[in-house]
Amino acid sequence: MDLKTLKFKILHGSLARRVLLRSFMIVSALSIVPLLQILFGSDPVMFNTVYSNDCTVISGYSNPYIFLDRLMYPILGSIESKHCKENVNLTVNVVGELMGMKMLSYDVKALCVGEGSASSVYALRELGFEYACGVYRHPFFSLKHKKFVYELDYEDKSFDFVFSRDLDKVSVPALLVLEIERVLRPGGIGAMLVGISSSSPNSLIRSATPVSSILKTSRIVHVGHVNGFTLVVFQKRMETVSYFEQFQLPADCQSHTNNKPFMEFLEPLVEQKPMGFEKKITYLPKFINAASKKRLVYIDVGAGEHLNSSAKSWFLPSYPVDRKAFNVYFVDHNTSVMLSYVKRPGITFVYHPDLAGSKAKANPDSYQDPNPYGEDDGFDFLLWFKETVHFADFVVLKMNAGEVELKFLTELFKSGTICFVDELFLRCSNRADAKDASGGSCMDIFKSLRSSGVFVHQWWED
Repeated sequence: MDLKTLKFKILHGSLARRVLLRSFMIVSALSIVPLLQILFGSDPVMFNTVYSNDCTVISGYSNPYIFLDRLMYPILGSIESKHCKENVNLTVNVVGELMGMKMLSYDVKALCVGEGSASSVYALRELGFEYACGVYRHPFFSLKHKKFVYELDYEDKSFDFVFSRDLDKVSVPALLVLEIERVLRPGGIGAMLVGISSSSPNSLIRSATPVSSILKTSRIVHVGHVNGFTLVVFQKRMETVSYFEQFQLPADCQSHTNNKPFMEFLEPLVEQKPMGFEKKITYLPKFINAASKKRLVYIDVGAGEHLNSSAKSWFLPSYPVDRKAFNVYFVDHNTSVMLSYVKRPGITFVYHPDLAGSKAKANPDSYQDPNPYGEDDGFDFLLWFKETVHFADFVVLKMNAGEVELKFLTELFKSGTICFVDELFLRCSNRADAKDASGGSCMDIFKSLRSSGVFVHQWWED
């Protein structure tokens, strides 16, 4: 067979058809992914950590279009491995610079955003960061959402440190910067690598401008050079938060999660006792099935101040659940008043001697120190509360806003045990002789509790 015949068969025979068919398959595979994204949108590729020190493995993190990775990896694998090592070195150098300026510590919650995030997460883990996770998705236009999709699937104020080198690679940089700023906690650090930099001061200013001009609640704190890139570092401004908002509740806080959709239906806060106030209260069981819980628990702290032996209706008037369904606990120091109620079925009296010093202080003045009272050697009410109620219970807590009670409420937040409380009734009055540690008026306390996700009502007992 001569050379001309061989060339003809290659160009026009079965070999040519196979080559053309495979080329068509590759092109189709490369095209279908963006098309699916445009039509339907997609979830980001997310990962918590990477355990291999082999960049060929790091590059192969979970991908929803894994068939494409398998098809193209023999071609692109060596290139990705090189990029992975570069990303690791780049991340190490960025972190080293921030550590040197005391802007970063190993105990922060870190997020890496964009291309190369898998290797950046690996680098952070190797450096000693206990919590590092990453997310990667090319921004795209979605017909389903009718907008450019850049959103990070995290709650506001979720991270202490966010790192990205995608600013030069996205079509709308402002959306990426604002999303990073959104997920940063107040005081958190954002670090972005911008373009290839030169050593001139003007170049640094020009590189930082695209970021600084977009930021809404942050300020630029550092601009420098790292591996030929410009490193732009910004810090989210601290917010003025109410007293109870300073405590970070657990991510799985059950009462906060369950009550969040209904917070908007709470009755408005008022400065003075309204006529027939109990009929205006929006009780939580109107929205959820309290009877589905394992137990119904009602705890009345400091009730002795408002009860007497002839009182017949100690329970919440108009409450949509029969009081007989509750396991009731009266907590007080006044045994002479309370003992008459212990005889009733389903009622338990809990003696709390510290409440004796709080009965004349049912109202807040100022919280200066979260725990200004020191440790008590007597009854450990927080320990009793933890042993008495559980997540499977529906818990209603009623209490005064006295010094001892508000100290206990603070302990509930600090320990995360407030997540056991489904509904709170708080009696608070702005008496001149009242004094505790809350940091403001009664209205400030109620607003702070609601802002923290507590389903709390004003209670106006005389």
